[in-house]
Amino acid sequence: MLRRCAGGIVAIASSGVVASAAFALPPNFSDELVMAGWDEAVGVAFGYDGRAFVWEKGGRVWLVEDGVKSAAPLIDIAEEVGNWRDFGLLGFAVDPNFASNGFVYLVYAVDYHHLAHFGTPAYNSNMDEYFHDTIARVTRYTCNAGDDFHSVDYGSRLVLIGESMTTGIPLLHQSHGIGTLVFGEDGTLIVGAGDGASYQTTDTGGPMSGSSNTGLADGIITSKENVGAYRAQLIDSHNGKMLRIDPATGDGVASNPYYDAGAPRAPRSRVWALGFRNPFRLTLRPGTGAADPASADPGTLYIGDVGYNTWEELDVCTTGGQNFGWPKYEGHTTQSSYNGRGTENQDAPNPLACDDFFAFRDLIVQDTLATPSWPNPCDSGQQVPGSIPKWMHSRPAIDWFHSTNGPARLPTFSGTSATTCDLGSGGCMSGAGFGGNSSTGGAWYGGVAFPPEYQNTYFHADYIARWIRNFVFDANDQLVEVRAFQSPLGYVVDIEFNPFDGALYYINYNDMGAASLRRIVYRYPPCPCEGDVDCDGDVDLADLNVLLFNFGAGVPANTAGDLDGNGVVELADLQGLLFAYGQPCP
Repeated sequence: MLRRCAGGIVAIASSGVVASAAFALPPNFSDELVMAGWDEAVGVAFGYDGRAFVWEKGGRVWLVEDGVKSAAPLIDIAEEVGNWRDFGLLGFAVDPNFASNGFVYLVYAVDYHHLAHFGTPAYNSNMDEYFHDTIARVTRYTCNAGDDFHSVDYGSRLVLIGESMTTGIPLLHQSHGIGTLVFGEDGTLIVGAGDGASYQTTDTGGPMSGSSNTGLADGIITSKENVGAYRAQLIDSHNGKMLRIDPATGDGVASNPYYDAGAPRAPRSRVWALGFRNPFRLTLRPGTGAADPASADPGTLYIGDVGYNTWEELDVCTTGGQNFGWPKYEGHTTQSSYNGRGTENQDAPNPLACDDFFAFRDLIVQDTLATPSWPNPCDSGQQVPGSIPKWMHSRPAIDWFHSTNGPARLPTFSGTSATTCDLGSGGCMSGAGFGGNSSTGGAWYGGVAFPPEYQNTYFHADYIARWIRNFVFDANDQLVEVRAFQSPLGYVVDIEFNPFDGALYYINYNDMGAASLRRIVYRYPPCPCEGDVDCDGDVDLADLNVLLFNFGAGVPANTAGDLDGNGVVELADLQGLLFAYGQPCP
């Protein structure tokens, strides 16, 4: 997503930079600065008591409480982190039981010098080896309960993925590495991983420009993984996947679709979904999962997958084993330069004589309403054996073209065959077409401080086009509306919903890596009718919900419900609303 280079920070999306058509925030919304002056901040998360965790790409995590940044980092692992080009500390998560266990989780690129030499006489803590094939690592630390979790116990470090050079997430170029950690509603930890391949060319393995080309010799990848972007289609590789692990051990979860009880730490045991290029940011739709990991239902994932030459994607992953198609497909469309390569899958032997192995492209076919068919390329009258995993393409919920005005395409069918329609065209969903260059990902709005039409909807950003749009999905995760929300704004690298003040927070990351933390809030206009918080002419349940959401808040981002104007939503305000409840406004 981001690159550190001599000229600063730029996005990796394609050859062109797309400007976005301008549109202002809807009425009564405002975009506010929370805190500036961050050094390459790339994400924000919120703890059980409202504290914010802001992490910087260089390897430091800071606390923000009551608008004040901590004097020292909560955790500083800059010595271990490889902060170059798109790499660094990119993902962070707070354990759902943080208030009792103090666990935090980090995913980051490991500096090659640290990876190869730490703990040996050759190690120099002041030395970095950048632009060198390396791995990404997932670790867990425990915060100290004695100071109310304001520092970490460095001795508590537990490596969940990447204990050694041969067990991490391969990073073999300058981007397409890692990005997000998110907890499922079953307590499992989801790790988004890119294909680890070149963004500059059609990469199907072997030496390439921009790489040290040492990953195979170092054991970072195996020989069967030396297939470039097609690692995203290789089950037994961490690359190009949604990984689902036990946060206590790093093992794959037994209900994962390719779990191997004899090798719980093998990549195949950790894979939840596959076929991603650069899923930099993702989130989980609230209320869509089960509590028991054995149910194989962590919840529905909404994933921004950064495109190659042409299309950006918003992917919706509802179940394990889905294949989103990269690199055979980019968006809804076959990617011709990759599909033209017959790169072989060495885990898929062909029993017929013409080839030793099936090509990756043989094992995934386009979405269809008919019975899918996977003909053997050696004899089209025979099917690929049932013992070999194969898939239909899970198409994006929507994709958008690398241009200012799109089009943006939705999945449709003509008869049984997969087709698309352009947003706003005849016979398609109404709305304005749009384009972009770098699908960032987004957040579900789970509060009541925004007006009802924005509640339980999804907000998604494009880093290069500099917009945020609002996407409305039904209960079955089908897209039903796309609404302009804000553009232009800064280069958004993360969006999060803050349940404590009802605002959307985002990180604005400029060309030189100077970042700011901002929030989008809604303030109901003043109404002459006491208790009518949303100013709709009635004092009703909607008003009560807003007041109760903000109850006890002292001048938060949104003090809707502060009827007496003293800066706190309190008992007196509740009593005033209840007195007027059910009464028509004069």
